[in-house]
Amino acid sequence: MKKILEVKKLEVSFGNFHCLKKINFVIKSDYRIVGLIGPNGAGKTTLIHSILGQEKIDRGEVIGNLDEIAYCPDIPEFDSYTTAFEVLELSMKLKRLKYDKDDLLSALKKVGLYDKRSGFASNFSRGMKQRLGIAAAIILKPKLLILDEPTSALDPLGREKILSLIEELSKDMVIVISSHILNDIQRVADHLIVLNCGEIVFKGSMPEFINNLTSGVVTLKSGIFKANITKIMLDNNIPTIDHNIVDKIFFPEKYLSKVFLCLCKNVDEIKSIGVDCCSLDDVFNNMFKEKKVQ
Repeated sequence: MKKILEVKKLEVSFGNFHCLKKINFVIKSDYRIVGLIGPNGAGKTTLIHSILGQEKIDRGEVIGNLDEIAYCPDIPEFDSYTTAFEVLELSMKLKRLKYDKDDLLSALKKVGLYDKRSGFASNFSRGMKQRLGIAAAIILKPKLLILDEPTSALDPLGREKILSLIEELSKDMVIVISSHILNDIQRVADHLIVLNCGEIVFKGSMPEFINNLTSGVVTLKSGIFKANITKIMLDNNIPTIDHNIVDKIFFPEKYLSKVFLCLCKNVDEIKSIGVDCCSLDDVFNNMFKEKKVQ
């Protein structure tokens, strides 16, 4: 598949602080939605600004056609007395692109703002401004749309509307979403780029990332059995992972059959033995927070 964007050995520094370190990734035309995630200060916004040419790059390169990339910030702002229709007109004019009225109205319909086309953007709610910002981006007909925190500060209904809109738009373009709301990312994204301390610690498909931490779990009939069952597992060289859940003991999935064998005589203490499928939030927390191994 065709590459829409390639970032090669990208480095960005602010004084002596190295914000981005040898960043390498590719976004292809067959991707649908890419989640860009990482702890606070990981470098997500700096990476976005570097791609857009808004941040000075120390080393490396960004390979892609900026005319094929559109962007909507986390808090879109508009002139106080500009209507929704005029915002889209201005977006086209800034890019020196030809357009007609039908194109602009069609974009407003896509984001659910057709009925508000003559309303002043300054009077719009937070969610409406977000949708207008997205409309101002998609009117440029990009191949890649970058959204920075598109659901932040929205109530559940507003988040749902934005996520549904993103899913619909992904039929026509690749979308990159930077967000701290991992449930939203898990719902819509098929690929992930995970940053930490200015470095990429994972890039690949969503299932691949989540499956990295899928684990086995022994669910106990009572927490009072935890010490005994844990000792039996450790005596059989089965490593256990403490998630601080009273009635559960976690272990690497590859030891599943061995766990069955060594605990077959303890059925009075055990409710079930199986595999725990982690959420994106679970994997993220396990990656960036210390977990004690017993």
